[in-house]
Amino acid sequence: MLMNIFLLLLILFIGFSISFIIKNKRIKKRALEKLKQLNTTETTDWNEAKLSSKRHMMDPLADKTVAAIMAKKEVNTINHLFEAIVLDKNKLPDNAPVELMEYFEQSAVLPAWADQDLIDMGQQIYLRHGIWIGILLAYKSLPECYACANGAEVLHKTARLNEKHGSLEAFSRRIAETAQFVVFAMSPDGLNPKGKGLRATQKVRLIHAVIRYYLKQHNWDAEKYGEPINQEDLAGTLMSFSALILEGLQIIGIEFEPVELEAYIHCWRVIGHIAGLDDDMIPKNAADALKLGHSILDKEIAPSEGARELTKALRDFQNKKSKPILGEDSNTALLRLMMGNEVSDLLDVPPISAEKISKMKKKMTFIANIGEVLDKSLVFSMVLQFITKFGLLLMLRRMSNSSIINFYLPKSLTQDWRARNQR
Repeated sequence: MLMNIFLLLLILFIGFSISFIIKNKRIKKRALEKLKQLNTTETTDWNEAKLSSKRHMMDPLADKTVAAIMAKKEVNTINHLFEAIVLDKNKLPDNAPVELMEYFEQSAVLPAWADQDLIDMGQQIYLRHGIWIGILLAYKSLPECYACANGAEVLHKTARLNEKHGSLEAFSRRIAETAQFVVFAMSPDGLNPKGKGLRATQKVRLIHAVIRYYLKQHNWDAEKYGEPINQEDLAGTLMSFSALILEGLQIIGIEFEPVELEAYIHCWRVIGHIAGLDDDMIPKNAADALKLGHSILDKEIAPSEGARELTKALRDFQNKKSKPILGEDSNTALLRLMMGNEVSDLLDVPPISAEKISKMKKKMTFIANIGEVLDKSLVFSMVLQFITKFGLLLMLRRMSNSSIINFYLPKSLTQDWRARNQR
């Protein structure tokens, strides 16, 4: 009996393996053909004048939608509607405003240049490296975003990340929401018409518009900081989640083939379009994405009290959530390994010896190399993807008990909005 069960499981495993191998070989073959048609060396002149002009441009579609809903001045209805959008995964409430229905219809349209084969391959690459990408999100992408002082001021002003005077619970929820957005968008089929990633990106875009509306009602200094969540800040954030992540992977010895690089960045180019990024702020290819990310970081990096507070909250989050695996020194070493000492110093990351940073790099590289060896075998790659899915699920649960992106008006916003409309 046991032998029969074992044989059945073995046959099923072999069957799934063969199917997996055939599917992935076909995806890669088609992607390689598409790569021949792409100019992977052309880059844009991301000069300071162009980027500075984008600090005064926002997102007309999402902003118009939120303005129309807010004009109704029905606070309870507004909050109930936003809550319903989260809980109803497949469709909008029947009583949703026509403006909101039009927004979800228009923002769901992918750009004409979106290529399904490159999207499929990019999402497969994410699935194979998702745990590492999740780690880099917290130890490289987010803190480097904080280093851009003007953009970080939005997070600090709205208290979206440090609601309740910096409570770790609120911060953990926001980190988990960001991680969920990336997982949904970059998982296979995530950008399909009914994909979780498509809907999550549309919701994040609306969250941005709500926060913009809120800040502009509260004397936001656009001359000093640029418009809130402007086109440059949005592009910088998306590049930190994509191109600059690839730099972090290289630090620990994970190198992508040219077709893998382009496929991965292609996914994020599509996500950028859905998220409301202007066409002329979407990079042409992987090299252009890296150039854009560094151009914005180099231009916007500056010390700020808000950035230091956000980084302190992030470090508290890391020290608490990673306690069973990493200690405080290890978290510090990993931050400095991924960002370098200049950015780390600017964000008040505590100093640590070069020896500890070197040991962290060796440890991470050793573990990553094992995964890369397994990944070269398509059969083991299938197993690795299963492990990654499970690991990402555990990571998200460790961050937060919620399984949804919590689309809502922050309490600080709703309370103030209610007060304003009772005058």
